[in-house]
Amino acid sequence: MSNTTLRKNQKNQLNNTGINQQKLRAFAGELAKDIHTQDDLAELSASLVKMTIEAALGAEMEHHLGYAKHEQNTQDIDISNNTRNGYYPKTIKGSHGEVEIFVPRDR
Repeated sequence: MSNTTLRKNQKNQLNNTGINQQKLRAFAGELAKDIHTQDDLAELSASLVKMTIEAALGAEMEHHLGYAKHEQNTQDIDISNNTRNGYYPKTIKGSHGEVEIFVPRDR
């Protein structure tokens, strides 16, 4: 198998985090169309960090509670009787600068 064929096959495969590289490249290409300055890139980067962290926190809350947002708790045995209780703001600092996220809260 040639090096070109190997690289082409690797492009379409999932990386070690389960992300489809081909879809990710297409998404990045679409986003790049709106980037004209360094500030545009910084704003996009911060937005992606914010969205990714908030989505991960939402998934963690769903797993913790045992049911999805806007669904009723249908578990027969509900030991904690825990429910969602809005969000609270939190500022995170990293290589992307400061970003305000909204962390889901439960009772």
